[in-house]
Amino acid sequence: MASLQMSFLNLRQEVQRYLGYGRLTASASLTEDQRGDVISVINRGFRQFYNPMPLPGESSGHDWSFLRGEGAVQTVSPETTGTVAASAGSLSITGTGTSFAESMVGRVIKIGGQVRVIASRSTDTAITVDTAFDAAVPALSAYEIVAQEYELPSDFGGLRGEVTFRDDDGYAPLRLVNEASIMRLRTEGNYTKDVPEYVAIIPTDTDNETHNSQTFKLSVWPFPDKKYDLLFSYTVYANAMSAAGAEADDLHVPIGGAYHSETILSSCLAVAEQIVDEFNNPGKMQAKFIERLSASISYDRRNMLPDGFGYNGDHSNSISPAASRRRLQNVTRNNILYP
Repeated sequence: MASLQMSFLNLRQEVQRYLGYGRLTASASLTEDQRGDVISVINRGFRQFYNPMPLPGESSGHDWSFLRGEGAVQTVSPETTGTVAASAGSLSITGTGTSFAESMVGRVIKIGGQVRVIASRSTDTAITVDTAFDAAVPALSAYEIVAQEYELPSDFGGLRGEVTFRDDDGYAPLRLVNEASIMRLRTEGNYTKDVPEYVAIIPTDTDNETHNSQTFKLSVWPFPDKKYDLLFSYTVYANAMSAAGAEADDLHVPIGGAYHSETILSSCLAVAEQIVDEFNNPGKMQAKFIERLSASISYDRRNMLPDGFGYNGDHSNSISPAASRRRLQNVTRNNILYP
């Protein structure tokens, strides 16, 4: 059965036609500059579609339902295997029967009343910390290593809703705060180990010379006292359909499905218009894109999102429905249904 789904080949051909490179010209037959133009236009078109500008009368851009992902982060239990020793004024810790791992770099280690951050690991029994010890750590001292930050999925593009974890009473939400609040809590509470209560989204260390995309971490307070599965929904960061316009990528299809294909194409042609038709016919394809964007957003809201914000527990709408129907109360604003 034939599909209305648009592929990378369809997009490439339409962009090539608009740019004057020939609709049926094989990608390998384009010059390097032409192929670069086509890929640039398509990638810019996707960025414009996936992160759209607000529609007239709205204050923020639309969050696409098809860019929602489900994520989970499992906290780690405190590490206490073996014993440690260190000299006063030293950054080095020597373990006996320990299993120090590379993943422990950046975690917090507590030995007696001294709390430090692990700076490096060389062997299973040797690590260094960020700040020298004020007092000597006697041989065979007990210790505890806890983790306060956890890597989020590589395609994480933003949190949607709450971070929750499963406990004996169901799913408990954690309070989302900024990084400064987490740092303040750690300072005020010094070393607190318990059930997680607060989380913050923080960027991983990066710079403009890296070849990797920006990634993020989840910072937790208090330090988890055992393993917890932290669950959340997030906006997916979509990858490019093709890196170099190779014909092997022609069968790739964009995220969004057939019903948004024309909007994606319009977005790409609006970008192409900025390159080749800016003075002769300004804004025609951009206007077409806005028209298609409005239709796509309407479809997404109508068919893919929930009907209401949730259970109206205080019955302020003067309706007290049966238990089986309590989550079916709609909330609208400006004729738009919101989840």
